[in-house]
Amino acid sequence: MKRFAYTLAFLFVLALIVSGCSMLAEPTWSKLEVTSDVEQFTDGSMYTTAQTQIPEYVKGEAKDDSRFTNAAVSLKTPQDIRRILIKRRTEDTVPVDLDVYVLSGEDWKLVKEIRGDENSDIDIKISSIEASKIKIRAQRAARTAAGKSAIATSGAKQGNKRATGGGGNIEAERILREPLKFAEIEVYGLAATPAPVETKEKK
Repeated sequence: MKRFAYTLAFLFVLALIVSGCSMLAEPTWSKLEVTSDVEQFTDGSMYTTAQTQIPEYVKGEAKDDSRFTNAAVSLKTPQDIRRILIKRRTEDTVPVDLDVYVLSGEDWKLVKEIRGDENSDIDIKISSIEASKIKIRAQRAARTAAGKSAIATSGAKQGNKRATGGGGNIEAERILREPLKFAEIEVYGLAATPAPVETKEKK
């Protein structure tokens, strides 16, 4: 009887492990068609890059004096968005801060904040939301996600001296205000699960 109970307990634990693994498995993504006013962001080529854009001044609104610049993509129709992938060439990879907004209905909604990301491919997973446009506000990070100085690290790549002291502060501010370079912006939803095929029973 005890052996039977142990067997049942083992099978129960095994079922929990298997179900847990299936829940953690990477979903099947469906790449969505997007366009951009900056052609290089959506042309499908890693060989072409473009800079993020300085926000346009809108008359009657407060001037944007932040270090953030913009990159935007649009979908033909509102679709369910789950993932945004920003690709950068190795030579353009510097630590970056991102605020990701989506246009859902008539309102822009902030769906993700990222700070100090050093990856060439920035993989952004978001909760399910139907949107027609995506706006990525990006700035060069002052610190990496690990808390290290991003200016010293990225400055070394650019051949700059460590940004400290009077003149260094001016140089650091100049570096931090430089637009970023993206090669591709890709948007994904979840792939539809195929409906089970019904089979007729033989009589």
